[in-house]
Amino acid sequence: MNETRNDWLQVAIEISSFRQMYRLAGEIAGSDAATGVEKRAAKRVVIVLRNVIDAPIADAATLAKARKRFSSLLKSLQPAAA
Repeated sequence: MNETRNDWLQVAIEISSFRQMYRLAGEIAGSDAATGVEKRAAKRVVIVLRNVIDAPIADAATLAKARKRFSSLLKSLQPAAA
């Protein structure tokens, strides 16, 4: 399970588009390997992006909300500090 989380974290760090954010969040939200916290954070990203992901243009406030939620998802994937 840690391997999967590390893979997700590595992919998340390299993401450069909202479509990639949406795809990764969807994968995490549907994964049995994800914790409840990770799934909730991923679902929040999916919810904010699902109606705009295929649109040619999206509202800046929606995209800012998506970035903020994706940042929370990224934090949930990082190992807890000792």
